[in-house]
Amino acid sequence: MAQSPRLARRATASVFWSFLRFGSDQVFNFVVFVVMARLLSTADFGLFIVAFVYAEVGKIIASGGLVSCLYRAPEVTPKLADTIFWSNLGLASVFALGGLVLQQPIAEALGRPEGGSVVAVLGFVVPITALGASHMSRNLREFGHKSLALRSMLSGLIGGGLAVIAALNGFGVWSLVVQRYAAETINTLVAWRAFRWLPGFNFSMATLRAQLPLGGNVALSQLVILFISRTQDLIISHALGAGAVGVYRTAWKSTELIAQGTITPFSTVALPTLAKLQAEPDAFRRAYLRIVAISGAISFPCIVGFGLLASDLIPLIYGAKWAPSIPVAQVLTFLVVPYALNFFADPALTALGRSGVIVRLAAVQLVGTVVFCSLAAPFGLRAIAIAYVVRSYLTLALQLWLFQRSTGVAAAKVLKSILPQVIAAAAMAGAVFAFSTQREAFANGWIYVACAVLLGAAVYMPVLALAAGPARTEALVEARRFLAEGRKGRA
Repeated sequence: MAQSPRLARRATASVFWSFLRFGSDQVFNFVVFVVMARLLSTADFGLFIVAFVYAEVGKIIASGGLVSCLYRAPEVTPKLADTIFWSNLGLASVFALGGLVLQQPIAEALGRPEGGSVVAVLGFVVPITALGASHMSRNLREFGHKSLALRSMLSGLIGGGLAVIAALNGFGVWSLVVQRYAAETINTLVAWRAFRWLPGFNFSMATLRAQLPLGGNVALSQLVILFISRTQDLIISHALGAGAVGVYRTAWKSTELIAQGTITPFSTVALPTLAKLQAEPDAFRRAYLRIVAISGAISFPCIVGFGLLASDLIPLIYGAKWAPSIPVAQVLTFLVVPYALNFFADPALTALGRSGVIVRLAAVQLVGTVVFCSLAAPFGLRAIAIAYVVRSYLTLALQLWLFQRSTGVAAAKVLKSILPQVIAAAAMAGAVFAFSTQREAFANGWIYVACAVLLGAAVYMPVLALAAGPARTEALVEARRFLAEGRKGRA
């Protein structure tokens, strides 16, 4: 228990650097996404999205499977580190070769000859990711988020910049390939520099077998979560065509970027923090509830605000051809509560070694997505979005129950921790919606958006302070500590 204050300080500083890291990631990803959306047709953009699935699967295998065992291990021995590194690199290499062998059937499945080639070339980015994954995980284990923030900014700037240049010069979907190779190469180089460790050859099959259950379950759960969203693309493509995939994914990506930018910095820090508290149940529960509440205070107004302003923001950002994405984005805003809780369930369960629960829950979510979205597909994109939101809330109830059984964190306390944020976001939504009746008075859309944002902030912050009640004092203390640690980290 004596180490708890020190752990809290390190976690707070890590949140600061994680915000900087993920903030820069989201900025660069957003710029590239906007450029691609403007330069590609809806059909080409749909191909761009579907082809990227293979690279996403590979990245999960390389950076979210076996390396997750390094977080939870009481001690990272040379044998464990070497076994994880070489096994991970081997799996990534096999995955890359698989894309090369399967490129022809992939091209036929996508209905585009170039689709298979894009997938095959993207597959060889995965071993590059694997080369730096162990170094990144061990750095994060020691709360080394500062160096990773600098790494992300550098890779985002160079990779994103090259992608934009390539897109402007007519490279189309190949701009994505340029970006991924540049970004992942820089990520790996900086990860090796940040964590000075040279892998040895203490490979142990027994050690690998001991780590496979946890690493395999973590990777499997993340893959299922990936397929939960990507299954929608397949259903939409089959029922409504590739152009509809582009329309739906533009709305989804916009909401997802906001959620990742505001929640992921906290969820990334949550895993090493909660892993160090796994033997202290009371401290574990307090830390979990605190980090969910603080994250929700930031993410709720951003996600809800985007939904309220989607009718202006989507045409302003992506162009008028993406107007069909507006109703989809407005519906997806209602995912704000599942987003706030889903991002933290996996790190908490992983920290306690309950990866099997993650897999079972993810499997239920995947089956539910297939059933609900398939039934809604004949009624259009908005109906599919509504079906997904309904499915998310139904499975959220199951998640809270399983989470309570596995961690001891009561579902009622989890919901109570985000209740002030829900109240404040609802008040903000009411104010901005009332303000929208004056939309015609603004000739410039950006001026209207800026005024609506200022109004929303002016309503949200005081209502949150009032709704939080006694908890607001603790929140202020956490905020001051966050700022103080951030200043120390910058110094």
